[in-house]
Order: sequence, then structure tokens, then C-alpha cells
Amino acid sequence: MVLGMPDFNSIMLVLAAFQARLDLTAFEFFSELALQCVIADGNVARPFQDATPFYVLLEFEASSPVVEEPAMQVFEACMEAGWVQNGVMSQSETQARQLWRLREDISATIAKFAPYKNDISVLITHVPAFVVDIDAIVQANYPDFDIVWFGHIGDGNLHLNILKPANLGKDEFLAKCQIVNRSVFETVQKYDGSISAEHGVGMTKKPYLGYTRSKEEIAYLQAIKQVFDPNNIINPGKIFDLT
Repeated sequence: MVLGMPDFNSIMLVLAAFQARLDLTAFEFFSELALQCVIADGNVARPFQDATPFYVLLEFEASSPVVEEPAMQVFEACMEAGWVQNGVMSQSETQARQLWRLREDISATIAKFAPYKNDISVLITHVPAFVVDIDAIVQANYPDFDIVWFGHIGDGNLHLNILKPANLGKDEFLAKCQIVNRSVFETVQKYDGSISAEHGVGMTKKPYLGYTRSKEEIAYLQAIKQVFDPNNIINPGKIFDLT
């Protein structure tokens, strides 16, 4: 199913409602701007006519109409509560694949904007407030920058993508984004989140590891690496430096 949402808080309410009745195998979200980027390529159509600020793609296995019935009951209840504005449920594997493309094609279709990417995570209960705070930080510093949000909301995994304006050079754009980096990671720290949800720390986030790991935790990590890699030949310089 793909559902149109009026605001981010509704996403969390819908997640709880569906989880109470169904065993979900996926619960993804993306913004209207993310959808616009995907459909602009011309290979995927809007799931329904009216645009909404956010969208949810949720998946469950329906081996029979018996499973579909509670899904429709939850959907109708969410519509009545005002948490969902519109929605569609796939009727075939082909349609299901098309709906999945609305989420899976985002990264490829925003690549032409040379986005500044950040994958971060917080507890699910903190996600709405966290997104509001990050939006405010970016808008306060760069009101002309567009943000594409998407991610695996079911586990608090968020992908923040700031799109490069056409009139700004890539180096200048990245330099501006680095300025706001500290504020983003301070917000992650505020909500007891992680500076890296699934794509690792590497060298890019190396200076910010202390925002989500204590000195003691980092010392443990260094000690473990020293045991298994005493000569520091496995990914040297990544995550942290050995002393």
C-alpha cells in the first residue's frame, strides 16, 4: 500500500495502527519532493491524483482475502481519523513493483542534483520532533535549499538529502553543507540518535563520532581493532585513528 499523509506526526500514528493488526514486512516514507523527482523521469506515475506532504509505503503478505480485510479496516479507520488523505493497494505483483519504485528510485533520480547526503537514526518516538528540528536548521541557514526526506521509518532510519541549487557550484555547495553539519549532529545527539544509520562512519563522519559514542565506547572500539588488526592494515584511518 502507498498512503498519502497530511503531516509527519500522522506517519507515526499510522505505523502504530497497522502494526497493531498486521505483521509488516516494510514501512518506508518519502516526501512530496522525493516523489516529484521520481515521477519527473517519466517512468513511474503518481499513486493517486492529489499530492500530499508525505507518503508511506507499507508492505505485508496477504496470501488470502482474510489478511486483506484487516488492512482495509485499518486504512479506513486512519482515513476517518484524518491521518491518511488517500491511498492505494496493489492488486498484482506488477503493480506492487511499480509502487516500490516510488521509493526505490529516489536515490537515482535525485543524483543529478548532486545532493549532500546524510543517513542518521533516532528512536522512532523521537522521529517527528527530530525531522522538524532538522528542517528548521537547514531553512534557517539555507532558505533556498530543498530537502528530500526518505527512509526506513519503521526503525528510525532517516535519509536527509539537501539538493544543490543549479546556480551554486558543487564545491561551494558542499562547503556550505559542512557548516550546518555540526548543528545536524548536535540534534542527533539531543535525541540520543546515531550519526550513521546504515552506511557506516568511514572518513566523512569520523570527526563527529563523539556525538553519538562516549570516549569510553570509542576506547573499547580502538582496543578491539588493536586485537584483530595490530598492524592497522584493515581500512586504516577509517572511523578513528589508533594511538
